[in-house]
Amino acid sequence: MKKIKFGWDYWNYSRQSEIRKIIKKDFGGFSPDYTWQNDSDTLPLFDSNYQPTNAWHNIVPIFDHHIPTSEVIHKDVTEYIDDDESFVYVISTNGGPQLWCGEDSKRNTLFYNIKEHTKEHIRKGKVLVVIDLSFEGFCIDSSDDYSRTEMGGYPHLAEVVHRRAEEEKFPIENIAFLSGNHKDPETYKKWCEDNNVKKSMNWILLDWCERAISSDYKHIRSTFEENFNYKVDNLDSMKHYLCLMRRWKPTRVFHHLSLNYHNILDKGSVSAILAKWDVKSIFKDIDRTKLEMNNAGEVTFSDCATEDDTEFNKTLLKENEVLDVVTEEFYQRMKPDLSMLGTSSETFRIRAKDNIKNFLQKLPLVVDKTSFNTLDSFHHWDSQLYKDTFFSFVYETWAISPNIVFYSEKIYKCILNFHPFVAWANPHTIEYMNDNGYKSFNPHINENYDNHVSAEDRSILVMKEMITLCDMTNIQLLDWYASQEEILTHNYNRFMKEDSFMKSVNQFLEVYDRVVG
Repeated sequence: MKKIKFGWDYWNYSRQSEIRKIIKKDFGGFSPDYTWQNDSDTLPLFDSNYQPTNAWHNIVPIFDHHIPTSEVIHKDVTEYIDDDESFVYVISTNGGPQLWCGEDSKRNTLFYNIKEHTKEHIRKGKVLVVIDLSFEGFCIDSSDDYSRTEMGGYPHLAEVVHRRAEEEKFPIENIAFLSGNHKDPETYKKWCEDNNVKKSMNWILLDWCERAISSDYKHIRSTFEENFNYKVDNLDSMKHYLCLMRRWKPTRVFHHLSLNYHNILDKGSVSAILAKWDVKSIFKDIDRTKLEMNNAGEVTFSDCATEDDTEFNKTLLKENEVLDVVTEEFYQRMKPDLSMLGTSSETFRIRAKDNIKNFLQKLPLVVDKTSFNTLDSFHHWDSQLYKDTFFSFVYETWAISPNIVFYSEKIYKCILNFHPFVAWANPHTIEYMNDNGYKSFNPHINENYDNHVSAEDRSILVMKEMITLCDMTNIQLLDWYASQEEILTHNYNRFMKEDSFMKSVNQFLEVYDRVVG
């Protein structure tokens, strides 16, 4: 078996029973178990306000669970260094790049927090440094208006890594950057060419989301025929579409409002629960960012809706004064938040006070759960939701920036459940999926929206297609669904092949063999 050697700061220390208890109590534990983050400046065991920035180690479970021919070895970095051995040093990211490659403090300066003995080993060329951003699709450069609006501003990722590596005298060719953004490798290559970069790091596309739902997809052994027959048998009770909204991102709220404005909200199985922390005019003391960071590394996400939030939603129907306050808040917030969606008369009508109020009165919209507090969307999801509907209206993680193509578990769940989808996602998402061997739904779904960089144009075209599909009867949709058997079956089989995933793994192993092996 191939040995994959990972080195961790504080590995020996954090495995002590009393320390494990503190880690679990204050920080929910980390992955791999009992391992403190690399590139973390201290052990913040007794100061809960000093949160670690690095919590998610995706490359580790890949070899633990998906590569049966590998043997994963964990040691404290000091053990490898004492034996003059090479190893992998993972810097795993949690949150946006501004948290871990920022310029505003030493704490979030990339490489600053690595222990000096480890730095010396890196300088000798004995360490493969892995920056793991595979869980997310942040773009290399967020300087354009669309990217900055959606993701916030942060330094150019490639420039930061190169500059920090040069300052620390780290060999840049021994650094691997893992990203879930399908555009990143070509963007990085062009940046190197434009800046006459002679030595480059190893920028590897790793679509972590494709494997992150793996603990469940192995249990899905249904076929297109089974899904079709279920729809035949339950035709009268079928909803047109499935649309899940766990987090209230502005553009998602807008499209929920659009579904309501066009009177097709009730035709779908649609979720929406407004969390208290997002009603800033009433609940001023709830800090969403603090809630998120307090749970860094946990499976729980208390920044999402809870049972208490569900009950609050119900009061909106009863308390007009509260309803008016919430309506006014969202009306005012939608103006700047949705500026990228244009200024057409229809856009203004969609986000008008009367439509916002009408939508809020329908909350909570519950599909399967009244609380997301302990929901891990990669491992807990219900295939029945897809059986009971003909297609999905998917809100992808990102949808605005033209510098991102990132498809998450949201799209992969559709593929696994033989479900056609309309996607509110970044431009060219469908195009990249085609390039990776998946088939689009043309002509059954007009996917022209995918070609438009303009968020306003894409939004209009997406909703136009939703209206078209919702105008169909259940009998018509059944025929429409049947006509896509070949596409849906192909995409399911394509997912099961794991071709692109293994391509990324093999790219990583090539670098590993050169530096460590």
